[in-house]
Amino acid sequence: MHPKIGSVLAKFPRVELIKWETPIQYLPKISSMVGADVYVKRDDLTGFGIGGNKIRKLEFLLGDAIAKGADTVITLGAVHSNHAFVTALAAKSLGLDALLVLRGREEPRGNYLLDKLVGIETRVFEAEKTTDLIPMAEEIAEELRAEGRKPYIIPIGGASPVGTLGYVRGVGEIASQANGFGLGFDTVVDAVGSGGTLAGITLGLSLIGAETEPVGMGVGIFAGDMEERVAGLAEETRKLLGIKCRIKKPRIHDYSFGAYGKIVREVGETIRLVAKLEGILLDPVYTGKAFHGLMEMARAGELGETVLFIHTGGFPGVFHYGEEMLRLMEKP
Repeated sequence: MHPKIGSVLAKFPRVELIKWETPIQYLPKISSMVGADVYVKRDDLTGFGIGGNKIRKLEFLLGDAIAKGADTVITLGAVHSNHAFVTALAAKSLGLDALLVLRGREEPRGNYLLDKLVGIETRVFEAEKTTDLIPMAEEIAEELRAEGRKPYIIPIGGASPVGTLGYVRGVGEIASQANGFGLGFDTVVDAVGSGGTLAGITLGLSLIGAETEPVGMGVGIFAGDMEERVAGLAEETRKLLGIKCRIKKPRIHDYSFGAYGKIVREVGETIRLVAKLEGILLDPVYTGKAFHGLMEMARAGELGETVLFIHTGGFPGVFHYGEEMLRLMEKP
């Protein structure tokens, strides 16, 4: 852990859900294809539940919930939400109740199947956007308060200043590992949905004075204004930390292919390629789209000579969209 980051985070309550440093892995075959050295931070291996980037955020979010005396955690997401499932699972492991407010159809596949298998309480609504669920979540929280319970609402994707601390800490881990390997990264790339992961990376890099550029691959409907949203969240988190540093605005490129959760052949081909060449599994909603963008931009020389990709997990998405992916891949 980078000492400066360890020091500024020490005052914040945190529960330990990740028992080890996730590895950084070099991808030799992909690197030779794109003309840049590509490494992957394997945060799909964070080790709790289905793994993924949300576990880093939950260490601080659930630490905060416990410190504030909460007994129930509420969060929001699509029915296939990785964040929603691991939030509920982690809350239950810590002795808290959990309630998920979800958007979509109640079909037993992907993460919603896991919700049902584990016995997590869910309330599913038809809504155009996940943000439309916010009033429902607040109303449910009021119901629980009327019953004498103490709910704690975690926003979509854990994208709050407290949740963002998880990837400030993640940068401290990366910096320590890179120093040990004698590596310097020109860019750090991740999939951008709600923006909390990239905000933490952006702030963490600024805090330690790294020259590495944060680059996001937008996978959802917010891609158009996400640079401002991510920079704003990084600034809110800086204020929470009570520190002074100049935050560089991240670069975000739109690889949503028109919509969050839209499944496309190009991404399916990227998932297949990376699995065959490097033995790493990506998902069709987040990491597959982001890695497709990484390969395109690396080939064009737009990411520098040494690139670190944050593998944010999310593999249950394959099982949610599997039939649709196979149909696309089988077309001539």
